[in-house]
Amino acid sequence: MIKMNIDETTLAIVITIILLLGLIAYSFFFAPPKHKKTAESQAASLKNMLDEYATKVQSEEYSIDKKFESLHETIPTKQYAMFSNERAVNEMGLTQEEADEFVLELIKAIEGEVPKIEEGIMRSEYKVIEEIVHTITGTSSTLGSGGVSSALISFYAAIQHRDDLQKLYIHLQNVKYYLAELKTSVEK
Repeated sequence: MIKMNIDETTLAIVITIILLLGLIAYSFFFAPPKHKKTAESQAASLKNMLDEYATKVQSEEYSIDKKFESLHETIPTKQYAMFSNERAVNEMGLTQEEADEFVLELIKAIEGEVPKIEEGIMRSEYKVIEEIVHTITGTSSTLGSGGVSSALISFYAAIQHRDDLQKLYIHLQNVKYYLAELKTSVEK
């Protein structure tokens, strides 16, 4: 057994305390930083990431017309006869006045769907475009033929064939053209 006197024991305790204090000081001042972030620094980092993303999205954001503005197509690309709602009168037994009211509703319905179709084209969502165009094509074909109905039938066929987005955009422009023509004829 080793016998220490009080001076040696005190010295050993003092050395132990100094060593512990040295290790603690080293861990605070010289140890590599731990990857702990405070809530404040995490929030600041997240905000910076979101700001960078928002800037990127704003610089990339543009309308469908801007996306396809390089197209030099003359709209309409196809000439269709004027829309006629004779089918609604002859086959559905509606009066001309009732058929004309349905045409006004058709115009509103197509106008309401155009922004959704544009968004679908911008996002390359063929299924979404197909569902919308299928619905309004069916409605317009039930009421009549020619004009906007023919443009929608052609558009729907292009979607089913998975034509490229530029071609779909052109078909949409044809639909808009014939929709405006129908709207003008109804307003007269």
